[in-house]
Amino acid sequence: MWLSLTRSGPITLVRGVLSTGSRFAMVPSSASRQVATATDPWSRSRSRPRFKMSISRRASLSLSASTSLSQRLQSVCLGILLVLLASFASSAVAEPTARALRLLTWPDYLDPSLVEIFEQEHGVQIKFDFFDSDDARDRLVAQTDGKGFDVIVLDSAAVASYRRIGWIAPIDPSLAPQIQHIDQAIDQAYPGTSGYAVPYFWGTTGIAYRSDLIPEPPQRWMDLMRPDAALVGRVMMIADRYDLIGMALKALGFSMNTEVPEEIDQAVSLLLEQKPALRDYGTLDLGPDSQLISGEVIAAMSYSGDAAMLMDQHEAIRYLVPEEGSAIWIDYLTVAAQGDKTLALSFIDFLNRPEIAARNARYLSYATPNLAAEKLLPAAFLDDPLIYPSTATLARCEHYKPLSPDALRRRVEAYSAIVYGQ
Repeated sequence: MWLSLTRSGPITLVRGVLSTGSRFAMVPSSASRQVATATDPWSRSRSRPRFKMSISRRASLSLSASTSLSQRLQSVCLGILLVLLASFASSAVAEPTARALRLLTWPDYLDPSLVEIFEQEHGVQIKFDFFDSDDARDRLVAQTDGKGFDVIVLDSAAVASYRRIGWIAPIDPSLAPQIQHIDQAIDQAYPGTSGYAVPYFWGTTGIAYRSDLIPEPPQRWMDLMRPDAALVGRVMMIADRYDLIGMALKALGFSMNTEVPEEIDQAVSLLLEQKPALRDYGTLDLGPDSQLISGEVIAAMSYSGDAAMLMDQHEAIRYLVPEEGSAIWIDYLTVAAQGDKTLALSFIDFLNRPEIAARNARYLSYATPNLAAEKLLPAAFLDDPLIYPSTATLARCEHYKPLSPDALRRRVEAYSAIVYGQ
């Protein structure tokens, strides 16, 4: 089963207030701070307990001989793996002696101390199923026909598709009263999400780099697309058909939502030109063995929260949104239609308690849509331009919009040609 899931919908954010419009717009704080701009890189130091995981939110695709395998063979292997996962999920759900919450999410996307609190309060165990890309998540859910999960983390466009297929259930606010703290403008920002999904976090896509290992800090996407000699072999690009092609389009001065064939062709040519200079396709590991911490990679396309977690571990790591602009995304919590809906809603309610939501936001370094939680966050967090970008930065960014079937097919084919050489 093949799903056409795309990000969609332009929105505007003012801290705590989101309204329809062409972009996010942040009201800047009058407090003194170092602003993240392409011409003014900044650093910050925080300390917090680390969730020791060896995998990142997005798995790395090596530019080794393994990438020469045909996608058909990869799909067969993935299908076998998914069948095994589905079998495991079915047996876990059938176990009568241990009630568990099955959470399908990105790796390292929840403060582990909150897991312990929820498990103790409800007398259950949280069992994680991780995905390394939106596509991998969709294939896994399709393989199990939505069975074996209680809570699923989705992007905005996936909510509407999952709702239409019947994989997620409506949110009963009487069973999750804490969602009253969610900014209603954010809740209604994307068509088809309100009533079926609860906003979790939002962030940006940009460049993470080592300021001590790069002679000239990157300013633009083109600095990664056509890297200087010092960067050759030490650059990583996210392995996602939307982000990879989208940022190449931004580098060329086009909208990342363009459907003009000639513009897509130019982006593909640029990425094929860049490929020999890359270390990997994928994303950075987030633990102490991260490629950026070791220096194996010195510049990478990264999600803002991932960069923040690495900045906590190495003082020379920086993050910026390039001059050409970038993407803004929102993730949601949803209730699986064939899971334990009552337990799932209890978990979503738990995550939206103001003190819990604030704690989770601080751990992950992402902006929270929970207004009551915002009131509990320190000024340093709210004034952090990595978490809450400035108006000028957000003015350069876009949201992914739905693509026509022909445009989506072109993106899929282009991505396959770039990453897999097919």
